[in-house]
Parts: sequence; structure tokens; C-alpha cells
Amino acid sequence: MSPDSPLVNGTPTRAAGRRGAAPLRETGAALRALRSSPRLALLMVQGVAVFTLSRICQVNLFQPMLLDHGIGEGSNGSVLAAMTIAEAVASARPQWLGSRLSPTAWVSLLSVALAATLAGTTVGGPWTVAGLLCVFAASTGFCYPVQRKLVNDAIPKDAPRATLLSVESIVDRGVCALAAVAAGACLAAGRLDALLWRSAAVTCVLIPALHLALHRANRAARTRGAGTAPGADPGSGRAGALPAEEPVALPVDEGAAPRP
Repeated sequence: MSPDSPLVNGTPTRAAGRRGAAPLRETGAALRALRSSPRLALLMVQGVAVFTLSRICQVNLFQPMLLDHGIGEGSNGSVLAAMTIAEAVASARPQWLGSRLSPTAWVSLLSVALAATLAGTTVGGPWTVAGLLCVFAASTGFCYPVQRKLVNDAIPKDAPRATLLSVESIVDRGVCALAAVAAGACLAAGRLDALLWRSAAVTCVLIPALHLALHRANRAARTRGAGTAPGADPGSGRAGALPAEEPVALPVDEGAAPRP
């Protein structure tokens, strides 16, 4: 049996030990990448916030909202179908947003639009609520591919991309689970409108704060890169582009599928 075989005299070999340590090394590398790139960490927090808001509304609060406004269970499927179409069309055409604003600004603006839509559902009638839910779905459809591109562009070249995205996905689901518990408690207490208003208020405070923090992180990155030779990636020692304030182009070839 060769020294690289899985077992030698019943004892795991060094190769097996290296394979077992690989996930730990990648996790450590992912955490170091987040620590060294405040912009990436902030973008991931922004993505978690948007995903949690949209998932809680479309999954946990969708039916209670319709029933609360007199839309019977027989019509729930039609509203859901309209929302699905709105989200699919929007997620397939993020370039419709235009180029007057940066991608980060679009995500912030769309997030505030999500919050305003939630607040609007508390005062509208049945048709208004159905329409606002479609607007909500379209806004999330626009937001997902733009946010995904921002995160992908912000990941350093030498960072474990798959591990970072897996960490973001795990955090997404953990925050959604906590939010679902809170939403269930509010629904059980008959406080749906209060829940929607609070969700809108938290979004309107959190997203602008994240946008401001991202702007400062971008400015700090440009300041660090000012003393670096043109074409060099500051802090990495490798050739590359100087850090820009925002990725300029909106995604034009994203699929319609939502985030995993």
C-alpha cells in the first residue's frame, strides 16, 4: 500500500488529514476575506436584509395579508401567479433600470420601494393590495440579480468564492428563520398591520445606513489605492483594476431564478 493510500496499518494518512482540513482552511480564508474587505461584508449584509424582507412577505405573510383584506383562498393562486410572472420578468431584465444610478444605489432605492409597498398594503383595498404585491414581487426581481452581481464583483480573486457564497446563504436562512418566528408571534396576536409597518420602518432605516457605510468603504478603498501604481490591486500585490466606487454595468444576462 502506498503512503498516499487512505489507510496505512489502520491509521489515516497525511493525505486524508489534508483533505479533512481543507474545509477549515477555506472557512478561515473566507473569514479573512470578509475582514479585509468591509465593502464585501456590507454588501452581504444588504443582501441578507433584502432577501429576508422579500422571503418573509412572499412566503410567511402572503396569505394572511390577502385574507386580512377580504381576498378569499380561491383567489390566492391567481395573485401568486401574477406575482411570480412579475418577479420573473423583472429578474430577467435588470437592465431596464437604466444607468443613471449605480447598482448599489438601485438596490437601496428598490429596498426602500419594498418597504413603502409593504406599508401601502395596510391601507389599500383588495385590488390595491394585489397590485402592490405584484409591485413588491417585481422590485425583488429587479433587486436580486443586481445585488448578486455586486457581491460577485466584490469578492477578491484569491478568496474562496463558493465558501463565501455558502456562508451568505446560511446566514440568509438563519435570519429568515428568526424573522419567521417573530412574524408568527405577531400574526398570532392579530398585529399584522403593526408588523408590516415595523418591517417597513426598519428597512427605511437599515438600508440608507448600509448605503452610507458602503459609500465610505468605497471612498476608503479609493484612498488606499491612490498611492498604488495604476493597474495594481491595492493590498494584494497583483495586477488588476483600481477599486472603483461601484461596478458600472448592470447585469444583462441573468436568469430569472431567485437567489438559492
